[in-house]
Amino acid sequence: MAYQPKTLATCHVLIALIALIALATLAISPAQAQTAETPEPAPTTVTTTAAPQSAEERFAAGQSLQAQAAALREAADKQLEIEEVACAKKFWVNDCRNAARSQHLESVNEARRMDAEGRELKKQSNLLEREAKQQQHAIDQKQRDAELPQRLETRAAEQQAKAAEREKKAADKEEKARKGAEKAAKRQAEQEKKQAQQAEKEKKAAKQ
Repeated sequence: MAYQPKTLATCHVLIALIALIALATLAISPAQAQTAETPEPAPTTVTTTAAPQSAEERFAAGQSLQAQAAALREAADKQLEIEEVACAKKFWVNDCRNAARSQHLESVNEARRMDAEGRELKKQSNLLEREAKQQQHAIDQKQRDAELPQRLETRAAEQQAKAAEREKKAADKEEKARKGAEKAAKRQAEQEKKQAQQAEKEKKAAKQ
């Protein structure tokens, strides 16, 4: 083997190392390159609380979930627009856009799930309100049935009192009419008596 200077051998080693690094760089997949270039958006978190129990709580929770779903969908759409613009400036454009659209689809599906859960809670709220009204109606009807005998007794007493009042008024009217007739008869008798006395006086005066 021919002798090579030490400096030339060192150059060969450096060239080999550079070639290996280049090959390793080219071996990175487009998806890995896209992942390395584009930061993933922060995951959307939904604050969970205790399960609502009352109709009002379920309705409020349903409205809140639907509002969060709408906000998540709007944010996902805006993020997709930003990613589409950013991807147009990158080498792996299609892979970048596919990744952005995949992330957008995940957010949209989550928004749909939240919206559906919100609708279900509002539906449960309506059912609970309907059941509460039916139960209250049954309670009121039971109370009315229990109070019915007393109401009937009270109504009968009121009717008897009114009938007695009418009878009293009729009796008072009849008594007043009777007394009026008696007074009229008395006045008539007195008038007739006076007329008789006057006639008697006139008869005596004629004889004289």
